[in-house]
Amino acid sequence: MRRLWRWAAPLMPFLAAGALVAGADLLDEAGRGRFQWGGTDELLYYPSGLMVRQAALGYETAAADIAWLRGIQYYGEHRQTDMKFDMIGHVMDIVADLDPAFIQPYIFGGFVLAQEMKKPDRGLQLLERGRMANPDNWNLAFEAGFLQYVCRHDFAAASRYFTWASRMPGHPEYVERFAAFASEKAGNRGMATLLWKRVLATGNKYMQEIARRELRGLGEGVQP
Repeated sequence: MRRLWRWAAPLMPFLAAGALVAGADLLDEAGRGRFQWGGTDELLYYPSGLMVRQAALGYETAAADIAWLRGIQYYGEHRQTDMKFDMIGHVMDIVADLDPAFIQPYIFGGFVLAQEMKKPDRGLQLLERGRMANPDNWNLAFEAGFLQYVCRHDFAAASRYFTWASRMPGHPEYVERFAAFASEKAGNRGMATLLWKRVLATGNKYMQEIARRELRGLGEGVQP
């Protein structure tokens, strides 16, 4: 949402000129009259992101912000009513078509698809798309690992994603703990030991206490 406000002011003249409006109008007019808000076909006729991209005339990121807010609005409406989010994946795909570097839609859409719609494969597919477009983003790898762990109970896959995330720049300390826990859960004692030792060497006092406890559980001798 911050992105939209950042773009809104400087784009006002362009809105008047009709450049951005072309993209925004496609999003709204394509569906207007074909469905009522809350109807089963809402958003069904939204154009593809590629179509909107052509109409945005160079203002794809602003059009992506508009589509993103439309998706959030859609989610909020259904969150308060029927808890059905059938078109959320479609809308997040449009945002990704318009602005592949926009991270939040991958994470939000992936979570809704996997957790609330019980479609973990679709959620992971969206996250994987984000990861391919943003290979250095630790957050996307971490979220994919989280869904693998929580939704699919695939601890080996979760371990791989968490470990990838822990090797990317900017990751917070807890990512390494998740990687170590998942590796231990998956039965990969060697990787778990390696990761816990890294936590022991780099973590704060609280994390070091946890690392010592886990390493002892793995049969590793560590000093108190």
